[in-house]
Amino acid sequence: MDDDPAPTPSTDTAPKDVDRARDLQGRRHHPWIRRVLLVAMTALVVAALLGVFGQAERVVSSQAGRDATIALRAPEDLRSGLLWRARITVTAHTRIVDPQVILGPGYVAGMQLNTIAPNAVEENSRGDRLALTYPTLDAGEQLTIHLQLQVNPTTSGRQDLTVALEGDGVDPDAVRLPAHVTVHR
Repeated sequence: MDDDPAPTPSTDTAPKDVDRARDLQGRRHHPWIRRVLLVAMTALVVAALLGVFGQAERVVSSQAGRDATIALRAPEDLRSGLLWRARITVTAHTRIVDPQVILGPGYVAGMQLNTIAPNAVEENSRGDRLALTYPTLDAGEQLTIHLQLQVNPTTSGRQDLTVALEGDGVDPDAVRLPAHVTVHR
């Protein structure tokens, strides 16, 4: 039998390929391209985490009346499909029997209303608005309502997030908070 050893690469080509791969001959700028792309992607992620793209919760507005103050914290801009939250705070200046928080049509039209906490004693609809009834608030008491929502993927444009407060002891026109959010595709 033949005891011929397996063929080996030619001695003049192997070191040349090893030197080229090790020293990145002809590709000196490639690592810098990768580094620049990595820094750019990292900067994009950091900017998103800092709320640069408008998803951060902000005090949209508050309205003080003789009977109560109402405040809304929600993003001003949303993207289709985004999960988001809103917080409504009602501070009673006088006793309010069976306060009703009336949510504008933008909370349910084009949105999925996933959670309302605390639960309302009673929930009703008033046309395209949602009415949430809570237990009596004495003067100085505060009610904070947390909403978790998701924008439907086909929704875009301005949504009406108006919040109003009604109940015994409240002037219905005095405590109404107009607010809007813009949904971008």
